[in-house]
Amino acid sequence: MKKAGFYTAGLVIILIISGTVKAGPKFHFGEDKDLEIFLMGQIWTVYGFNIDIPGQSNLKNTRGDIYIRRGRFGFKGDLMKNLSWKIWFAYDNFGKNDLNPVDIVKGTVNTGGLTYSRFEVWDAYFTWAVDEQFGNISLGYFRPQIGKESITSGFAVLSFEKGLPNFYVRRHIIGKPDTGSTGFSSANGRIFLINWGGLYKSSGWSLNWNFGVGDNQNYTTSSNWSPLLSARLALSIGDPEMKKYKLGYTQTYFGKRNGVTLGLNYGHQGKGVDRKFIPDGYPDGKPFDKNEMYGIDILANYGQVDLFGEYDILKRRWADGTDYSDKVWTVKAAYNFKFLDGQILQPAIAYGVFDPDNNGNSIYGRKKNVMLDIGVNWYIQEQKIKLTLHYASGKVYDYAGEGDAKSSYVGFGFQFGI
Repeated sequence: MKKAGFYTAGLVIILIISGTVKAGPKFHFGEDKDLEIFLMGQIWTVYGFNIDIPGQSNLKNTRGDIYIRRGRFGFKGDLMKNLSWKIWFAYDNFGKNDLNPVDIVKGTVNTGGLTYSRFEVWDAYFTWAVDEQFGNISLGYFRPQIGKESITSGFAVLSFEKGLPNFYVRRHIIGKPDTGSTGFSSANGRIFLINWGGLYKSSGWSLNWNFGVGDNQNYTTSSNWSPLLSARLALSIGDPEMKKYKLGYTQTYFGKRNGVTLGLNYGHQGKGVDRKFIPDGYPDGKPFDKNEMYGIDILANYGQVDLFGEYDILKRRWADGTDYSDKVWTVKAAYNFKFLDGQILQPAIAYGVFDPDNNGNSIYGRKKNVMLDIGVNWYIQEQKIKLTLHYASGKVYDYAGEGDAKSSYVGFGFQFGI
């Protein structure tokens, strides 16, 4: 652990001294054909304390962990004019402990053994810009464009870890595949889908939209299949969120944007099954008749101030007549202090709550989750070289019916992008 810490510190120092990270190599293969290689990563050192898990009588309530929180590399480019593509891979959580204080704070407590990372495809899709404003058709494996925290990269958020809506929205609307005997399950929020999107810009305002139809394999079987329908409509007043249409978002523009965006989100899937629950008589999983998500979000960037908020309602009606309506929300705020050399010091705060239905039918029972994050982000070269130092605490109420699970931690992160 000490060696890993020294290696991490050494890499950070080298990059800070060098003062620059260049873009990845780009290759051209004739007119309108190119390929670019990119690499991104987050290395975290976290120290947890006040860790308390019901039923864990011999638990040490202080622990440290050094690991690769997010690792990415991939390729993107153009096949022809107006036809772009992207494929990238993830190797997350390498070196992560089986009981990580970050997981407890965000409500995913694990005490069942080591948590192993795996190498997986993260995104793989094509986008055909039939019309750059009104007709962008994306096809492949990527995130349905609903839930602003979910569709915003973990490399571009104000908080240390992504907010609670990310995890609860993905689990509800996408689910997790059957873990089987491997112990692996992915919660990356990706499915195969086709999406129509656009960005219309006018004087003082703009409109961004996405409508998708997807094959959500995590909630379907041979006898229970229905498409996942996703819709997002976002109105911006002032500067738009993006210069041209894309599948990617951020929460800070480092003082370069003066605008407010209000987004509306909706997701719907009909008959399906949840493989996590295997009641008697249902070997494929517990069936539901309807699974929905309603959401609203706001992003305001004015001067040096960044404000973000999201509120989602997660509804499911089971085939046996029971139902639930969960709520999850987060708010974030940050201020950008600029230096003459272009570096930015950004104090930030985030607070989030997951509030399950009090009828007890939620897939989380009555496990309410509350988390607080306070820290500072140091953008040495915007998102390409970033250091973060945060304090976070969280509590999961009524965990396993035996009391509350809780944890606090101090986290130091190093982020790079090439």
